[in-house]
Amino acid sequence: MDHLQSIAPLLAQADRTLTLIGARVVFSLLLVAVQLYVLRAMLRVVRSMLLSKSQEKALITTTVVFITIVNLPLAFFIVESVVRPRELLLYGPPLAYEPMIRPFAYLFFVWTLGSLVFAAASPIVMACFAVVQFFRRKMSGTTDDQSTVEVFDLSRRRFLQMALTAVASMPFAISAYGAVAARTGKVVEKVIVPISDLPPQLDGLTIVQLSDIHAGMFMRESQMAEYARIAGDLKPDIIALTGDFVATASDQVEPLMKALSVLTARYGVFGCLGNHDLFTRSEEVISRRFAAAGFKLLRNKNELIDVDGAKLNVIGVDYFFGTRATSSALDQVLREVSLEGTTILLQHAPQLFPQAAKFGIDLTLSGHTHGGQIALTFGDVIIAPARLSTMFLAGLFKIGDSHLYVNRGLGTTGPPIRINAPPEITHITLKTA
Repeated sequence: MDHLQSIAPLLAQADRTLTLIGARVVFSLLLVAVQLYVLRAMLRVVRSMLLSKSQEKALITTTVVFITIVNLPLAFFIVESVVRPRELLLYGPPLAYEPMIRPFAYLFFVWTLGSLVFAAASPIVMACFAVVQFFRRKMSGTTDDQSTVEVFDLSRRRFLQMALTAVASMPFAISAYGAVAARTGKVVEKVIVPISDLPPQLDGLTIVQLSDIHAGMFMRESQMAEYARIAGDLKPDIIALTGDFVATASDQVEPLMKALSVLTARYGVFGCLGNHDLFTRSEEVISRRFAAAGFKLLRNKNELIDVDGAKLNVIGVDYFFGTRATSSALDQVLREVSLEGTTILLQHAPQLFPQAAKFGIDLTLSGHTHGGQIALTFGDVIIAPARLSTMFLAGLFKIGDSHLYVNRGLGTTGPPIRINAPPEITHITLKTA
């Protein structure tokens, strides 16, 4: 029995490893199938261009070579899935190799996302085209004395080819735009939050929130330093850092803190941990570097600040894993800390805002969702993968007298691409309701 108990953890670890290998292999096969579909579509376009034999052969060769080169990281991902399935070197290579791998990684992610959108949208576009053609023929009709053979204008064919090429290239253009938008675009969002019974000493108090920085290959020290400069120029009373400081490894904390250590605020810089900080086991090094910079990492505790006699209570909690267990975990933390004064809760993920509202927390600051990161918008409707886990995607929410603000974050996870979800630094002003 003792022998079985000793090997049980090893068997569980092996089972998880086999599951991970299987998931990565299935995902790899899906990506390969998509690339074969895209290659077939591109070759059909080439063959429809009425080129000479030599020109057509040269263009076909160029197309095949290009798709092969751009998918070399996919081949590495497949090998890595079996050899070391718990690694993802394409996304988090050793620091020394980042400059060399970064261009290939950007190209791969841009191309792969564009290919997935292309593969998903093509059948829909073709079906719509077929329906339009069907009704066009029905509406045109013919009579007995009319010819049933239509003269096809070659200039019209050329126009249709150009239109088809333009439509087919749109997913890749949008994906490339998203890679640029992930590092540019709107940064500062100004928000006014009305707080009930806000002491006059806190009326007008300002908070600057940064979230989901994801220091790593796609968020370099120079970019983080620029964000720190922007945040510092806002001259806030408090700076709130709501987790996910690193992307894939604890050694990314060093460049992060070199960039952020210049941050200062009248009443201090406070932070909480996100899921990536815990996944990468970076909590201890983050805690040490925060202390060295004069920041306060709040791990399921609070800090009372005296503002001219009024009490401002900043509470920070770690990211909670699981689903049902998280509500009780937050309940326990909030029961054990002081809820005196005007309360601000730093909580990486927004899912538990209803729990915070139940305890009368005045303002909860969260991130985690990246605003969807890759989001489709139809008026007020936003479609994004993050919608599957929370209704609190981005912006200001309210339950009773409690408010939640969800920051879109600065970095990315997965593909280094943002669409309809620009990076954000939030400048919050508290006002009496």
